[in-house]
Amino acid sequence: VNASLTSLNLNRNGIGPGGVEHLAGALRVNASLTSVDISSNGVGPVGAEHLAGALRVNASLTSVDISSNGVGPVGAEHLAG
Repeated sequence: VNASLTSLNLNRNGIGPGGVEHLAGALRVNASLTSVDISSNGVGPVGAEHLAGALRVNASLTSVDISSNGVGPVGAEHLAG
């Protein structure tokens, strides 16, 4: 885990729900990132669920951009958690 990286921009990389699952695993143990942009990646509700689990344990993130990902009401419920 990189301890000096504070911002990560993955905007429009097509990572989808599978990519977010891997990112969520890293976010669970990362304590240096404060900002993550995963906008426009086709995350959907499944990816939102993965991300929500990581956000529950990550204490360093203060900004997460998940706009334009089609998370829908189900994904929003996971994130509101």
